[in-house]
Amino acid sequence: MKLFFTFFLFTNILFGQTWVQLAGFPGTERDDGVAVRINNKAYFGTGLLAGFTLGNDFYAYDLATNTWSTIASMPTGSERQYACAFTSSNSFYILSGSGYSNAVFTDLQRYDVATNTWTVLTGKPGNGLIGASCLEYGDKIIIVGGKLQSGVVSDEVWEYTISTDTWLQKNNFPFGGRWRASTTVLNNIGYLLFGKDNNQSVRKEMYTYNNLTDTWVKLMDFPLPKGRSYAALNTANSRLVLFGGYDTLNYYYNDVWYYNDLSGLWQLGPNLPSFGRKGGMSFTNTDKFYYSCGINVSNTRLNETWVIDIPVGIKENSLGNNFLIYPNPAKDILNLKSEIEDVAAVMVQVYNTIGQLIKQEEIIFKDKTSSIKTEGLPNGVYLLKVFDTNKSVNPISVSKRIVIAR
Repeated sequence: MKLFFTFFLFTNILFGQTWVQLAGFPGTERDDGVAVRINNKAYFGTGLLAGFTLGNDFYAYDLATNTWSTIASMPTGSERQYACAFTSSNSFYILSGSGYSNAVFTDLQRYDVATNTWTVLTGKPGNGLIGASCLEYGDKIIIVGGKLQSGVVSDEVWEYTISTDTWLQKNNFPFGGRWRASTTVLNNIGYLLFGKDNNQSVRKEMYTYNNLTDTWVKLMDFPLPKGRSYAALNTANSRLVLFGGYDTLNYYYNDVWYYNDLSGLWQLGPNLPSFGRKGGMSFTNTDKFYYSCGINVSNTRLNETWVIDIPVGIKENSLGNNFLIYPNPAKDILNLKSEIEDVAAVMVQVYNTIGQLIKQEEIIFKDKTSSIKTEGLPNGVYLLKVFDTNKSVNPISVSKRIVIAR
């Protein structure tokens, strides 16, 4: 009897990984600040401080020595939280955010590391934004969503060109307004996950953005039943790294997850050995993920700083490297080739971007090869899953993200 399963997630924890606590953030405890990394230093600042004051102060963290130092604060009157930050060469940039008396900034300011000075640049046209999301593509920066001063959650997308200090409005985010979503760029593809919509509902979908075509594609939902906001999303060792946030039941998370963009699978890493938290400041450095400050379920703002190593190769399935699916992108035929011994027949399932099973077929292998027809599938991104549980030892269980493009 042939059995097949429809798991989207491998939940094995990666043993050997541990969180390490570093020197604590030297300023007042806070949440909703920003952090960026330039070379061997990271820069932290702004946010809502303990005592409910806003920050314009900034600090540098030396990755090599685990030491902190102060740098120039933003100009007086620039105190804010929920800002958006990005980097270029030897500078970082702070965009928008909320200030005192419900003010919402439209300004853009640049900090020059070499001169320790701030410069005001061309602000975003139109409305200021609270909790907008940022995608970095070198000279081009994509700003997505955010909440307006009126309380409306925006679905607008803007492109800022660093070299010319100019703004261009792009196509709107086609899935509704978002604020406090989690974003990053991996392999020149932007990812947007979680966030709150115009009804203040917390979302759990993930989307990709192609900067060259200005198009969004919806991937499958995050595997846990609840969405989140105020979570950190970064890139390290060629995978997404997700940490923390909170959900609609006011649960504060201390978990870390890794996403493989080739297989389309999430994997759970070791929990932070401290409080769950949201709204902290995070960055990555090649194979390490750093997280500082934030607020916990008791509304206590924190100054803890933590780091965890991200493994070079996460094994979603050790057989995956021995199972070839091609061509990808495909047109009308998808070929399957196995280097695994004694493969006779497998069950193939194809899921669309919202997790619906749209095709299922048992295929027979001859000389370790077979194929499946895809001519009925519209262009788009899919998850292909292959199973063979007849084998009592090392049954096949392979998941691959495929693209249909004609």
